[in-house]
Formats: sequence, structure tokens, C-alpha cells
Amino acid sequence: QVAKLQLDPRRYLSLQGSWGDDYADERKEFAMHQPLARPIEGTLQEVDGLPTLLPNDSAAPADTAGGSSSSSATGDTPYLHPHALWTWEFLVQKAPQLQYFKVENVDLGSGPLEWLCKGIRSHKELRVLVLAGAHVGSAGAKMLRNVLAQNTSLISVTLERCGLHNKGLDELAQGLRDNGGQLEKLALPGNYFNSGKLGKLVDALVQEESDLALTDLDLSENPLGAEGARELGRLLASEHSKLSKLSLADCNLDLVACWRLVGKLDDSRRLAKLDLQRNPIGRGTLRCWRSTMGPTLRCEVLLSDHPLKAKKKHDAEVAEFDSKGFPLPERWV
Repeated sequence: QVAKLQLDPRRYLSLQGSWGDDYADERKEFAMHQPLARPIEGTLQEVDGLPTLLPNDSAAPADTAGGSSSSSATGDTPYLHPHALWTWEFLVQKAPQLQYFKVENVDLGSGPLEWLCKGIRSHKELRVLVLAGAHVGSAGAKMLRNVLAQNTSLISVTLERCGLHNKGLDELAQGLRDNGGQLEKLALPGNYFNSGKLGKLVDALVQEESDLALTDLDLSENPLGAEGARELGRLLASEHSKLSKLSLADCNLDLVACWRLVGKLDDSRRLAKLDLQRNPIGRGTLRCWRSTMGPTLRCEVLLSDHPLKAKKKHDAEVAEFDSKGFPLPERWV
């Protein structure tokens, strides 16, 4: 199966979870309903300075959310099993030209993550890493901490709905403290963070003597609340912060949290965009902002006119399950 992937010339590798496995586990050796990792083919292009994969129209593997259930769709498609660790051991090392690596809805926490991180830490060409619904957990965050600290080629890292929790955020913050590479974008949406360890992340981003070049931070869909806004206010007020974009959509930020954030905005800072959409911020606060402070600041603040309606619409768009009725790993807590 690894040979079918033809890793040596590959510049991108996108693996997506699929239930298309006909193996009968008569000896009860494997966990039930474990999605396989199947490749998504497409075209790699530069978008806003980052390698971005544009999937082919027929690229969705069978038996995924949005994929077909035809057996012919997966007949000749290579796959990797999360429990067959030897197939993951040198996956990244065998692709020396790899620039874009994505794993979506595959349970990496059951073993493959350790091997992948060992390869990514020393990879010289990888620029974009995306783990979406990979069920990394706080234990897996320790391995990713070393990736952030040691890899010098990564420009963008996305860890979306990976169940990191506060312990995982603490580990990632330690990795950022030691980062001396080119990392510009870090996206951590939907990982159940609250204000508990957010101060550790802020401390890593406001170090006086730091080589960290992070300009884009996404903490959307984490219940940060008003206390989280207090910590992030330190980030917005710091002259050592290099952020130009901060995304806090759907973070349970009320009007108190909103004023704690926008009150720290200053035209002398680098921040150019603050996303506060889908937060329970009332229309009165919205009108007040748009009529007074909003027009006088260089930083663009995004607010929803109808936050509850926007949140319901967004939740409906992402609430998709696999065709067999079991939640994909992105839904695991």
C-alpha cells in the first residue's frame, strides 16, 4: 500500500478517513469502526504564499462524509491502517520533496502520530502541516511540541478538532517558545481550550527576544470566555507581538470580553484584522462600536449582525457524519 502512494516524487500528501474496509476481524484484534486513511488527489498551487491543495472533483474517498459508498471507488485506491504502524514509520522520510501534508478524520492518537512527528521534525521541505480531526489528544501534543520546536521549514500548522484540551495547549506553547523557524500561521480551532492555559500561549507570543515570526493565530470555536479575553488583551497590548490577524470566532465572548479586546487595539500595533464573528455580542454593542471606535482604528474588527443565526448556520454546515452512522474522529472528545 505504501508503494502505491509513490512517495518519492510527491510534493503533497492528503489522507482522509474512509470506512471502505471489507476486512473481517474474526480474531477481534482491532478497534471497531476504525477509519482507514486514503489519499486525496488534486493540484498543488501557491495561494497567498502557501502551498494549497485543490482536490479533484472525484477525489473524495468512499464512505466518508460527502463521499460515495461504491466499492469500485476504493478498489484500486491505496490505504493505510492506523494500527499498521510499520506503514507509517517512514512515511514522511520517504517523501523528501513533500511540501504539503494533511491528515483528516484518521485516529493518529492510536500510534501513527509518534512516527509521523519523528519524520516531520527533521524534514527540510515541508511547509504546510494540517491535522484535522486526527484525535491527537494532550498526550499527542507532547510530540507536536517537538515538531514546533525543531522543524525549521514549516510556515503553516493547523491542528483542527484534535481534542488537545488545556494540557495540549500548554505543550504547544512550550514548543513555540523554542521555535526558531519560519512559522507564520498557527490554527487551533475546536480543541476545547478555555482560559486555563491561555496565558502560557500569550507568554510565548510576547517574549522580548524571540525568533518566532507568527503573524496569524486562529483560536476559533474554543470556549475562551471573558477570562480568556483578559489574557488575549495582554497579547493585543504588547509591543512585542508580531500578530497581524487574530481569529476568535465562536469563542463564547460576550460584550465584556469584546470591550476587553477592542479596548487594547492601537494603530501603533501590527494587528490588522480581529475576527469576533458568531460570538454572543449584542446589537447595542455592535452599533456603539461601529459609530464610535470602529471608524477611527486601522484594525478591521469583524462582528456578526445576527450572531446566533450565524452560529446555527455554521454548525449546520459542519454537522456531517459518516455514511455508516458513527461519528468521525473530529467528533471525539
